[in-house]
Amino acid sequence: MYNESNILLENNMDQHSGTKANYVKTEAVSNNGMVATKDKLSTEAGLEILRLGGNAVDAGIAACLAVGVVEPESSGIGGGGYMTFQVGEQGGVIGFPMKGPLNGTPEMYELTGESSVGSFGWAGVKNNENIHGYKSIAVPGCIAGLLEAHKRFGKIPLSEVVSPAVKLARDGFYPEWFTLYKFASLTEMLLRYEELGKTFMPSGILPFGGIDGPYTLKQKNLANTLEVIGKHGLDGFYRSEITENIVNDIQNNGGILTMEDFDQYKPFFWDKGLEFKYRDKIIRVPKYACAGITSAMTMKTLNGFDLSRLDHNSSEMLHLYISSARMAYADRFKYVADPEFADVPWNGMISDKYIEKRQKEIKDTAPSTFKAGNPWIEEGRDPKFVLESSQPRPDSGTTHLGVIDKDGNAVSITNTIMSGFGSGIIPKNTGVVMNNGMMWYDPTPNRVNSIASGKFPLNNMTPALVIGKDGVEISVGASGGRRITNCVTSLLVKMIDYKMSPQKAIDEPRVDCSSMTTDVSPELDINVIKELTDKGHKMRVLGEGFTQTGFAKFASPVAITKHGNEFRAGVDTFHAAHAEGMSK
Repeated sequence: MYNESNILLENNMDQHSGTKANYVKTEAVSNNGMVATKDKLSTEAGLEILRLGGNAVDAGIAACLAVGVVEPESSGIGGGGYMTFQVGEQGGVIGFPMKGPLNGTPEMYELTGESSVGSFGWAGVKNNENIHGYKSIAVPGCIAGLLEAHKRFGKIPLSEVVSPAVKLARDGFYPEWFTLYKFASLTEMLLRYEELGKTFMPSGILPFGGIDGPYTLKQKNLANTLEVIGKHGLDGFYRSEITENIVNDIQNNGGILTMEDFDQYKPFFWDKGLEFKYRDKIIRVPKYACAGITSAMTMKTLNGFDLSRLDHNSSEMLHLYISSARMAYADRFKYVADPEFADVPWNGMISDKYIEKRQKEIKDTAPSTFKAGNPWIEEGRDPKFVLESSQPRPDSGTTHLGVIDKDGNAVSITNTIMSGFGSGIIPKNTGVVMNNGMMWYDPTPNRVNSIASGKFPLNNMTPALVIGKDGVEISVGASGGRRITNCVTSLLVKMIDYKMSPQKAIDEPRVDCSSMTTDVSPELDINVIKELTDKGHKMRVLGEGFTQTGFAKFASPVAITKHGNEFRAGVDTFHAAHAEGMSK
């Protein structure tokens, strides 16, 4: 019996803090392909394209554009991301992250003297100009990357691929509970920026329905922009009247993006991407200044230990995971940056010899601080120059989707406009919510991730594919800032080492090592938490006190598995995310 979509169920379960309601989603199961995104409407957009004869790339592009319409606070064509893909015998990664403007300089922001502000813990900037507003906007890469993928691998015309998103924007959609929750949490942004408020609070109130029926949220300007892209392709967004409208509005309000910034933007194409072996599988993630290498280092370190002999989420297993993840984070903040602007030991960090050294550093107890290693030794050289690390101090936009079609072609796509509603800026007559990608940079000059002209900032995305002897077996990724990489790697451990189905893996207790404390969900056994504390880990339970609703504690994942002709998918339960399979 095949359940083609996942639905929300409720049951009660005992937890160490008492008995309370536990919400779970059923697993979507199909034998003809699968789409999983952060919204039912974007999942349907992907399925529509598959029904028209499109492949996983076509469906992934359609779903990515559609989710930007129905989750405009998290994603959209004003942002950027990565697509990890496998089409037939060809596999790799297309990178389209936001890029720093050519006029960007290390001193472009006035520092306040505060040592740690915002979700990334960077030094404070006057008026938070790097976090929202016109000077926070980086060059968007989304359309360049998606259209590069379509040019190389698409099966059906671009206008058809764009059509579901155009229809959603022009005809409108009914904002459901999660969108309304996010809009409400971002009311300050909606009230601060005129065009943003006019677009998403057109009557001065949140777009919720009443006794007379649901409210339909329409985005006419965005529909027009998407239609132009469908007709004119890359030039429709990067070299057109739309581009002029974006640039003029930004420059007229103190921003620094130029027509040249748009014209010179080029996506990356990496054959094979960054691939590494884990158990008997090959895992593929993006290269360079993202979280791909951090995920690779975490998994390669874990590859030296037989996790399957340890109970899942036991203190012994989690000690190994936390230690591996924290060492990868230490190296990340010390070294990883745009290779055009920093000398980075890419090969050394993922070399077998270096990983073996790091494995031996894991003892029975945790050190007070996990320190970066010295991968330059494995590079066989000294660095050409050394910059101070961009180590954040103690302290949610982004979307993720996956598609595996009936032929085994697959994509894993993460796209973001950065934090909620990005910069808050919609240039007039475009409908495009612009990113606040400048928030990714360390605003303090002369550091490894400081601002420089045309530089790509370090980002947290790590969409992954797992390839077995018969092709792609897993498409997985997440949204959630610095928490993404631990979410993805822990899911890989659950699905590969412990053979969990995707929805079960997602609903198991979480762990995250991206902050000064190791954060766990309250469902984790209290005795395990005590044992990890005794081993020297600084544990923090993210219970109900950390967020009003429990939505934002951890990254928000999507996962699809394929075994033979059976496709299964799981999505974040505490989100409007939805997975659905193709019917015959």
